[in-house]
Amino acid sequence: MFYSRENQYYDLTGEDAYRSWLISRNQAPIVHHSADMHWKRLRVAARHGLDHVRAAFAALRVALVADKMRRARHDLARHGGRAR
Repeated sequence: MFYSRENQYYDLTGEDAYRSWLISRNQAPIVHHSADMHWKRLRVAARHGLDHVRAAFAALRVALVADKMRRARHDLARHGGRAR
């Protein structure tokens, strides 16, 4: 191709090539009301809910272990470390 002197330094960043690539690519249309989108949203919501359930069980386990350790320390302090 023949370029004029003005076009020689015009595109130093490559933005024109990127813009033409964006325009020329063939993308599938985004359809937000399709059944696939509903299933994807449902999977994300289910995963989010499971994460919350796992976090609640983890917090419950930490609380139970801390309570058991507190009771054991209290019993040892009360009975002087003796076994019954």
